[in-house]
Amino acid sequence: MKRFLALSTAMGLVAGPALADVNLLSWAAPGNSHLEAYAKPFTAETGINVVMSDADNPATPIKAQVEAGNVSVDVASVEYADAVRLCDEGALEMIDPAILLSAEDGTAAADDFIDGAVTECFVATDVYSMVLAFNKTAFPEAKPATPPISSIWKRFRASGPCARAPSSILSWR
Repeated sequence: MKRFLALSTAMGLVAGPALADVNLLSWAAPGNSHLEAYAKPFTAETGINVVMSDADNPATPIKAQVEAGNVSVDVASVEYADAVRLCDEGALEMIDPAILLSAEDGTAAADDFIDGAVTECFVATDVYSMVLAFNKTAFPEAKPATPPISSIWKRFRASGPCARAPSSILSWR
C-alpha cells in the first residue's frame, strides 16, 4: 500500500532524480501560502515542479487514496489531529528525524521545532490560532464574555469563518 509524507517540510525529503513532479495537497485558503513559502523555493532550488491541489479537509481524500491503494499525493498539509490519526492508522510514511536539515545555527531539526511537531511520521509546520471577536453594535444588550461554549455559542454564533469542527474551536492541550 502506497503511503505519503505529511506536511510541507517533507518536500525536502521527496526530492530525487527520478521524481518529475511533487504533488502537494493543501487547504484551499492556506494553499497560496504553501505555494509561496514552500513550493516556489523548492522548485527554484531543485528544478522539480510542485503540482498544487486543495481540499476542504485534505485528510479525507488522503485516507480514501490510501485505502484504494491509489495514492497520488506526495506531500500534504493536514490538521495535527488528522496527522496523528493517519499516522496511527499506518497511512503515513515513517520519517527519521535525523534526515531533516538542521537549523542555520546547527540545532537539530528535532530540537528546533515546538514540542510534538516532529514525530515518527510527520513534521508539523503550520501553527495558527483563532481570535474571538464580535461587533458591539450587533449585541447592544448582551455581549459575549467568555469563549463560545454550548449555550453561549448558540446565542451569539454567526455564520462566519469559524469552521464547524471541534478541532477549530477547542483547545487540545
